Amino acid sequence: MMNRKNILFIGIVTLFIVLLLVIYLFNNTLKHEEIVQQSVKKQSIQTNLQEITFPTYSYDAQKLRDPFAPLIVKREERKKGASPLESYDIEELKLTGVAKDKKGSLALIQAPDGRFYIVRENDRIGFSGGKVIRILKDGVEIKEDNRKLKYLKLGAEEEK
Repeated sequence: MMNRKNILFIGIVTLFIVLLLVIYLFNNTLKHEEIVQQSVKKQSIQTNLQEITFPTYSYDAQKLRDPFAPLIVKREERKKGASPLESYDIEELKLTGVAKDKKGSLALIQAPDGRFYIVRENDRIGFSGGKVIRILKDGVEIKEDNRKLKYLKLGAEEEK
């Protein structure tokens, strides 16, 4: 027969096991609810992200200055006896006309200060020691530093 101590011990162990089982089940339901809540949050975040539209921007830098070019450019002092066209960079000059005469072709070039100059082949032009190689019917070919060919065209400037 069982005495009271044994029955009380079995009852306490059973109660302890039932209590652990209840706690385990309660934790699992909480975890399940958290998982459900997390999935609902993820779905709501995904739907919110799908609804957001970001504006598109385009940057056209063709008409803007180079942002990496220095704002202040130091020029070297003009040499004595040099022509006025040698004190400007070739990109600053503008070809405004081309003509032919008995001696050859002439080109009318406008400087940034608004003055006009007439040049012939083999004339010095440009800040970097350029030389007029040929005068074409629609442009002037200039060789600079014995390596770079630059062209001044009527109404536009282009470098090759």
